[in-house]
Amino acid sequence: MVATDALAILQRVPLFRQMPSVYLRHIARVAIRRSFSAGELLCSKGDVGTTMFVLVKGQAEVVGIDEEGREVLLAILNEGDVFGELSLIDGQGRSADVVALSDGELLIVRRSDFLPLAERMPQLMWELLLTVTKRLRETDELVLRMAWLNAQQRVAWALLEYAKEGKLPKWLTVHMLAKRCGLARETASRIVSQWQRSGVLRRSKEGWEVAKPEILRAILKEAVPIGQERSVL
Repeated sequence: MVATDALAILQRVPLFRQMPSVYLRHIARVAIRRSFSAGELLCSKGDVGTTMFVLVKGQAEVVGIDEEGREVLLAILNEGDVFGELSLIDGQGRSADVVALSDGELLIVRRSDFLPLAERMPQLMWELLLTVTKRLRETDELVLRMAWLNAQQRVAWALLEYAKEGKLPKWLTVHMLAKRCGLARETASRIVSQWQRSGVLRRSKEGWEVAKPEILRAILKEAVPIGQERSVL
């Protein structure tokens, strides 16, 4: 890979935004570029890892397993996102599976290349800490929602979470919706069908749209405990 191409990619990654150009060029020179295909397992939970990944192109999902053995969608990764940062710090096993949702490319940054720079540049470790903290907060919020919300409320939350000006992303199929909510696919499908008939959801040429978000918000408010409104809504 041409180092200048990698440099341009890394400059767009929030984790590296404070890194001096001389250090960033070093990372660009030693980073490994790899292509992947849709459906490919990019890293597996429990595997011992010594690398961090930067998503250059494409999209991926971070997946965990709940107590009943169902897959739970923990996060969606887009261009510029990083994953595997925990193993970069401690060299321990991966905390979740990451699966490609589309064809794409990623940069691989080795622990042996990253840590020496982090020792010289404390700000880099601070940025890494912010990245880890953000992930932990998102996981805590997901656990809270799973504990407090029933099936219908979970689906309402997920639809509001991903809707942008009413439009839902094309990757958000019923299967993905069920994984995000920790539900059986049949349960999520039944709720979606019900809301489609009642006009809460609408299908257009561009895809699914939330036509009546106020109804979804009202469904959520019925279950939100006092003091948790902002976290869930």
